[in-house]
Amino acid sequence: MKKIAIFLYLSITAYGQDNHLTVKEIDSIVQQIDSTCIRAGVEDYTINEKGSRKKIGSGADWYYTDITQTKLLKVISEFSSKSQNIESYYFHQDSLIYLKLSNISSNKDKKEINWKGQYYFQNNKLIFKQDNPKSIFKPQLYLKKAISFFGTEKIWRK
Repeated sequence: MKKIAIFLYLSITAYGQDNHLTVKEIDSIVQQIDSTCIRAGVEDYTINEKGSRKKIGSGADWYYTDITQTKLLKVISEFSSKSQNIESYYFHQDSLIYLKLSNISSNKDKKEINWKGQYYFQNNKLIFKQDNPKSIFKPQLYLKKAISFFGTEKIWRK
């Protein structure tokens, strides 16, 4: 498994973006992905307390591809424990270009957004971010998760 992750990282780095996109161009690509991608599968999972079997939450990853179902374009990862977290990953040339995050809590019938952010990437580096200052953003954690979506065992692969 470790060899696969390293291979995927090197593949994405080597074959990722080779041009420099502007934030405006990335926004355009994201809009195009949202209008053309098709759903290619969903993976459900549970979240256990660290070192225990006690369930503390659950989640799911929705995979979206191009029409040929050979290129991963978008993944929406949603998980809940005490609050609901939604992460939307967008890919261009097998490289993360855009990430949208939100954390939502529910109090009775009212939903409240605790924090949200938008992050733009170029060649596996953060180039621009818009978020509220109280959230801590660690790009390497999200880049690592983005790479994991390209695993050979993932449901979107035919």
